[in-house]
This record gives sequence, C-alpha cells and structure tokens, in this order.
Amino acid sequence: MATRRGSARAVRLTCPKCAEAFTVVAFISQGIDATSYWKGRAEEHDCDTHAKILASSRSGDGTKNPLKASKAAARGKK
Repeated sequence: MATRRGSARAVRLTCPKCAEAFTVVAFISQGIDATSYWKGRAEEHDCDTHAKILASSRSGDGTKNPLKASKAAARGKK
C-alpha cells in the first residue's frame, strides 16, 4: 500500500451557477493541477440538492443523531 504524504485539504468554493458557497475536502496528489481540479468541482455543484439541504437545516428538520433519537423515543419524547 502506498503511503500518502500530506493531508486532506478543505477548500471553500463558490458555485458559478447559483453563487452559493460550499466546502469540498479532497486529497490532491502532486501530479494533478489543483486549479483545474477545484474549478471542475465547482462546476459539478448540484444547486438543487444544496438548496434543499440548506432549507432543511434552517428549518430544524435536518439530520438527527439516530442514537439520541431512539433514546428519546424510548423515554416517550420526540
């Protein structure tokens, strides 16, 4: 197994279509052109899904920890 030098890098990108900011975490090898990679990732952004995720997190209906939810349900709470 090859050893990796370096670490994953988080980059904040802006979608060229919807102008929303989002974060991408990736490990880029030395032989890859980073500028073109980040530009391609920005163009691949799924605007509809991103908008749905933001709306659900703002409304409080976002993802919940299933372990905590099951314990609350066992106690009779929602």
